Amino acid sequence: MIPRIHRPLWLPLALLLAACQAPGPAAPPAAEADSWSAPTLQQATPAPPGSLETTLRLIRHHWRLVAAVDAGGHRIDALFVRPEAPLQLDFNASLVSVGNACNVLSAHHTVAAGSLTIAAFASGMRACADPALAALDGAIANRLQGRLAMQLDAGTPPRLVLTNDAGDVLTFAGVPIVAPHSDGPP
Repeated sequence: MIPRIHRPLWLPLALLLAACQAPGPAAPPAAEADSWSAPTLQQATPAPPGSLETTLRLIRHHWRLVAAVDAGGHRIDALFVRPEAPLQLDFNASLVSVGNACNVLSAHHTVAAGSLTIAAFASGMRACADPALAALDGAIANRLQGRLAMQLDAGTPPRLVLTNDAGDVLTFAGVPIVAPHSDGPP
């Protein structure tokens, strides 16, 4: 029978941890030492209060246009070309896309307390035979660009109300995005 040598269990763990440590910045050669300085860490700008919660609420729904009025209270008919397929906004952490127009439009967005800022939209170049449908891309992009006042109401269904500088008020109803079911590995 061969005797077993017992080692403390902490020794392999300590060696493993020591091997995994990231090296610090390398020191420059002696000739460059006078002009070299260690890199400094920059503090990240904190997100505005409530923006993460608001972004998560936006991401979890498809937002379908249910009402749109101009500053005078008149319905914006140009946004309701296809009543069976209303305009739809979909968000991720940094992009918003507009579906059910002639082309799919997308733009970067930022969320702040009470506002949503949308950059210029990018669009596909598909030609649409219906002139009203072809004009829909521009009609929605012009109304959703820039800083918009935002009201996000919980309810059934939840409502997203966006108001632009011209006084147009667009109201969207939220439809929950259902995550696919997973019962475990296939």
